Amino acid sequence: MAWFRRPRYDRRETLEAAGREAVRGRRRRAIALYRTVLLAEPGNVDIHRQLAPLLADDGQVFDAWLSFRAVARAHARDQEFEKALAVWRTAAERLPAKIDAWLAVARLECRLGRTSAAVAALVAGSRHQKRRDQRPAAIHLLREALSLAPGDPQRVVELALLLARSGRKAEGTLLLERLAERSEGADRRRVRSAQWRIAPSFSNAWLWLRSA
Repeated sequence: MAWFRRPRYDRRETLEAAGREAVRGRRRRAIALYRTVLLAEPGNVDIHRQLAPLLADDGQVFDAWLSFRAVARAHARDQEFEKALAVWRTAAERLPAKIDAWLAVARLECRLGRTSAAVAALVAGSRHQKRRDQRPAAIHLLREALSLAPGDPQRVVELALLLARSGRKAEGTLLLERLAERSEGADRRRVRSAQWRIAPSFSNAWLWLRSA
C-alpha cells in the first residue's frame, strides 16, 4: 500500500523564488510557490500574508479571502486588534464585492468603540455593490448601517431607492413616508426628491416643489 508523502522541497529556496516571482510580476508562479510551502505549513500566517494580495490580484476571491481571514484572526487572537482591523480593511479594498470583509471591518470598529467608523465602512461597502445581482448585498449592508445609526436620513433614502430598484417599491415608499413625517429642511427635500424618483407623479412633484 502506497503512503502519501508530501513532496520534498527546499523551504528557503522556495520562499526566495516566490518573492522574486512576485516582484517580477509573475503572480501565478509566485502563488504556486507559496502554496507549496502551505502544503507543509498550512497554518503559517506569514505565508497567508504574502499570498492574500496575490490571490486577490489574480481574481481568486475565495482563496484570497481565506488568506486575509487567517491573518486577521491571528492578530485578533493575539489581541492585536488594530493590526487585525488593518487586514480587514485591506481585504475590503482588494475584494470590494466580498461583503463579509465590510462586515468584519464594521464589527471590529464597533468592538473598538468607533460606531461612526463602522457605519462608514458599511455604507462604503454598500456602494461597491453596483451590479443588479449585488443589490441584495447592498441592501443588507445598509440595513446593518441603520441598525447602528437608526433613522439616519441619508441612509434611509439610499435604502429606499435601492429597495425600489430591486422591485420593492412599496417598502421603499413606506420608509420615505415615515421619514418625511419627522424630517424638515434639506432632509425633507431629499426625501421628496426620492419619492418622486420612485414614483413620478403630479402629487410627488408638488410635494417636492413645496419642500424646496
